[in-house]
Amino acid sequence: MSAFYLDVLKDRLYTSPTESLERRSAQTAMYRILEALTRMMAPVLSFTAEEIWGFMPGAREESVHLAEFPSFEDSLIDNALEEKYERLLAVRGDVAKVLELARVEKIIGHSLDARVELAADGDLADLLKQESAQLASLLIVSQVEVTDSLENATTGESLPGLKILVSKADGEKCSRCWNYATTVGDHDDHPEICHRCLQALA
Repeated sequence: MSAFYLDVLKDRLYTSPTESLERRSAQTAMYRILEALTRMMAPVLSFTAEEIWGFMPGAREESVHLAEFPSFEDSLIDNALEEKYERLLAVRGDVAKVLELARVEKIIGHSLDARVELAADGDLADLLKQESAQLASLLIVSQVEVTDSLENATTGESLPGLKILVSKADGEKCSRCWNYATTVGDHDDHPEICHRCLQALA
């Protein structure tokens, strides 16, 4: 979880409006995962589980040792969604390798310094276009553009139909979210933050 899921969630947890759906949904997912893991670890890590249980918000059994094991919810099974995210994670893995090469070549320092261009064909191209709005968050970069073709691009290792090009992100670095954006400096009252962060603070 820490190597992927929590890393991807950081941006929305730190920078999205408190009551926004994206932030609240992330908190809900983390809460449900924590509660289930705490129940399951209780027989082995009894004191640790009890301490975690005491800090968790909400009404529940007084002790984790009085709580039942979590039950599996069949309604959460979505094979199509799982297959889609397996492909997106493969994209993420291929992009991560190209980002590392860009670091070595001093094109970027951190992944948020990057602008990533992606091109593919067939079903993968359709998937990238469909999920284009969330790709920057998934890849932990400032900007992603999905195009029909790319010159001088790197071919994906796990997805040979994927073409990847990494360059320095456009715009300036936002002092609040650390993403690069062309809207930084547009607002006289807050010249150091991007438009997205300005909306979150409104």
